[in-house]
Amino acid sequence: MFLVNFHQVHFGQINYIIPYKEKLIAEYEEAVKNGEKDVLVSKFEYLNWIHKEDYINIDNFFPEFVSQMPINALVSQYYGFDRITAIGDEEYLIEMDVDTEGINQYDIIEKENGKKIQHIEYDNHIRYAIPKDKLGSYVIDCRKNGLDSKILNYRVRYIGGELYDIPIEDLIIK
Repeated sequence: MFLVNFHQVHFGQINYIIPYKEKLIAEYEEAVKNGEKDVLVSKFEYLNWIHKEDYINIDNFFPEFVSQMPINALVSQYYGFDRITAIGDEEYLIEMDVDTEGINQYDIIEKENGKKIQHIEYDNHIRYAIPKDKLGSYVIDCRKNGLDSKILNYRVRYIGGELYDIPIEDLIIK
């Protein structure tokens, strides 16, 4: 029994955790070198492949999408970042500054059928991640209360870069 668990831990570390740690540290160091303050890093996408019972609280070791999570806050403090957000390598982070107060009035929907897709991080700065192949299909619903006129600016980022030529019509429905 001990040998099986040791082998699983070793296998998980070599194939998933150690390469991810090296990738993440390189992303942090690159962000520091570039003077970034709002940092986008890769999320750990192999958690289901790791035998979690072999680790203590392994879920808490990796940065997450929500920037207020403890690991994100601690790493931000250590490196001097304002915010860290983790997304998948095959995702875009959509961010919009909006001029609305109080309750979040926005939903992310699938453009063709209007089905609500996911929760978003919101505080006058909307943030959500979508698969890269869904750009233009997953949009913010701005059809009520003139919400499209409340969008002040927006950007689309991915690990290692930003898209600059995306029209707002590809990100919202009005």
